[in-house]
Amino acid sequence: MPGIEHHMLSHSTIAPFVVDPMLIKKLSETLLPKSPIHLPRLSSHPQKKAIAPLVGLETGSVRMAKKIMPSKAVPFSIEDWPSVVLEGLRIANENNWFPMMTLMVGNPGETDEDVMATLDLVYEMERRGLFAFLIPSIFTPLHDTRMERQKGVTQTRNLSRLQWQLMMKCWKMNLRPGQYSWWGPLAWRVGAIVMWLYKLRKLNGPNFTWPIFMFASALPEKWMEGLGKIYVGKPLRTKTRKELIASVKPHYWQYFRADNGDLPDGYTPPPRPQPHETEDLRVMA
Repeated sequence: MPGIEHHMLSHSTIAPFVVDPMLIKKLSETLLPKSPIHLPRLSSHPQKKAIAPLVGLETGSVRMAKKIMPSKAVPFSIEDWPSVVLEGLRIANENNWFPMMTLMVGNPGETDEDVMATLDLVYEMERRGLFAFLIPSIFTPLHDTRMERQKGVTQTRNLSRLQWQLMMKCWKMNLRPGQYSWWGPLAWRVGAIVMWLYKLRKLNGPNFTWPIFMFASALPEKWMEGLGKIYVGKPLRTKTRKELIASVKPHYWQYFRADNGDLPDGYTPPPRPQPHETEDLRVMA
């Protein structure tokens, strides 16, 4: 549109990236030239431009996802939520989309196993070289929602070591694009330890100690895992895009574009509309 020099996307969801990669590619061709965001260490765009909408990840635990967001993966099953996230993020990154993905920590009824499942997903992103700005926040009930009367963790001192590790691992991964200079990692390492000694160890309690050491890379994570101080997520076996599409109910296959590929055996393209069905259509502005 004439006169518009820059624009930014607000919110998005991850499932459409898996449903229609070709649409994401076409959108990127239109949106990237006017994006004000530049990520030189991540973007393959000639001008290093990027797109960074807000996307709700919230949890890597299928059990928790069923409880708080059962329709989040539509048209895919919430059972495949980790696969949808990883496959969607792969397609996003290939098109220079590096979303800000929010996570909720301390949800009502959250267990250590739920946090470990989310850590599994975060570590899997790292293993696959995927990137998103992971934004963890403590559960906050919202008025006029079905969880408005629910109560989760209310003070940072009450966070478990695993919950603290999840939060600090997210922020450690977020810093990767800015730590290619010789002084960057050193500055964060020293600064984090100084802040822990000065104030944070008292404010956040003993469960914060080893997660902040992990954030600061005071010791290799494998060493800390060997000492039993942190949990290094286990590798995930997830579904490919083709496997995800094959898991969708067959009568939905007609809505997937053939030019994206990965369609399951037995796919039949929908019939093309007849001329009389479209000849009188008008677009109203």
